[in-house]
Amino acid sequence: MKPAMTLNLLRTFYPANKAGLLLGVAACLALSACGGGGSSSSASAPVVTTPDQSNPAGAGHFEVATFIKTISAADVAAALPTAVSSTVKPLYAVDAYKITYTTTDSSGRAVTASGLAAIPRKTGSTPSPVLSYQHATIKTDAEAPSNHATPDEPAILFASMGYLVSAADYVGYGSTKGVPHPYLLAAPTALSVTDFMTASARWRQSKAIADNGQLFLTGYSEGAYASMATLRLLTQNKTASTTLPVSTFIGAGPYDVALTLNAMLDAIRKQNPVLGALISPGFLKSLGANDRVNVRNLLLFSALGSQTDISFDPAFLDNFLNDDTAAIAAQSNVYDWTPQSPIFFFHGRDDTTVPYGNTDSAFQAMTKRGAAGFIQRMDCPASPAEHIPCVPSFLVNDITRLGGLAKGL
Repeated sequence: MKPAMTLNLLRTFYPANKAGLLLGVAACLALSACGGGGSSSSASAPVVTTPDQSNPAGAGHFEVATFIKTISAADVAAALPTAVSSTVKPLYAVDAYKITYTTTDSSGRAVTASGLAAIPRKTGSTPSPVLSYQHATIKTDAEAPSNHATPDEPAILFASMGYLVSAADYVGYGSTKGVPHPYLLAAPTALSVTDFMTASARWRQSKAIADNGQLFLTGYSEGAYASMATLRLLTQNKTASTTLPVSTFIGAGPYDVALTLNAMLDAIRKQNPVLGALISPGFLKSLGANDRVNVRNLLLFSALGSQTDISFDPAFLDNFLNDDTAAIAAQSNVYDWTPQSPIFFFHGRDDTTVPYGNTDSAFQAMTKRGAAGFIQRMDCPASPAEHIPCVPSFLVNDITRLGGLAKGL
C-alpha cells in the first residue's frame, strides 16, 4: 500500500505499554481508523466569504467560509492505497473550504464549530449529490477535516468522485478545540453533524453551488457511530421538508456502547484478572468523588497518552464504571430505533476493537421494530477481518455502492 492514505485510513492508537493498552481498551477510545497526517497540494491565497441575509442566526448558522486550497485529482489518486486504487479512480480536482458555524456542546451551550466543505470542480451545471462524511476517532486537532485538507483526507477523496462533501470536525476539534469532545454521546454528536450540514447547504446556496436533492451519510468506527446518531436524529425529527439520506453506508461502529465496553472488559479479564476486577462496572461507586475522578482520568490518559491535544468528555465512561445502564441507553446507544431510509452495515467478524455484536444488535433491534426492509449488511472479506485491515475493503465497497445510487457524479 502507498503510505499516505494508508496511514490516514488505517490509523489507530494504542498505548505503548501493556497495562496502558488494557486500560485504553477498557476506555473504548481505540476506535480510530480514518485520519492523520499527509502531504498537501500547493495552497492558494485564502478567500473569506461572509454570510448573507438568507442565513438566519441559531443552530446551523454559517459564520465564515474560508477557501483553503485546490487539490488535483492526480494528487488524490497518488495518495490512494494500492488496495483501493485498483478500483477507485478520482475524477475531479477539489476546492476545499473551512466553514465555521453555530451548534451546541454537550452542555447545550452555543459554540462556533468548524468543518470542511469539499467541492468538486466540474464542467457544466449538472447538480451534484451531497455526502456527509463523519470521521473516526482522532487524537490531534491537526487531523480534523478542516485542518487536514490534503490528498489523503477521505472527505477530499469523496469530493474527487463527484460529491458535494460536508465533513464536520465535531465539537472539541477545529474552532472548538479545548471544549470537551462528546465522545460516544449521541445527541451532541448528531447535532454537530446536522448543524454543519445545514450551514454548508446555506453556504453552497449563497455561492450558487447546486445539489440534486440526494443525500448520503457515511463513516467508519466513531464515524459510523456519528452517522447512525445523525440518521436517527434526522429520522425522528422528520418533517415534510426533511431530506432523509438515499442511503447510509457505515462500518464497524460501536452502536451498542454497553455491549462494546462489556466485551472489551471481558477481554481484559482474560488477560489480566486483577486489573479487570479493578475496573469492573460499579467499581467507582465505592470510591469518594476525588478518587472517582482520578481513576477515570487515569483510564483516559492511559488510552490517549501524552500525544493528544483533545479533551474528551468522560460521561460515557463514568456511566459505564458507575454501572448506569439506563444512562448509557439514553445518552450513548444508537442501535435500537426504527429507520425510514436504507442503512448498509459493513463489519468484520474478527473485529476485537469494535465487536461484531454491534451490527448484530442493530439488526436484531431494527428487525424487531419491523424495519428489515431498510437494512442490509456485508461482512468484511479481509483475513483476518479485524478493525483496521477491513478499512480498504470498506472504502471500496462504500464508494462502489453509493456510486451506483448517486446521480450527477
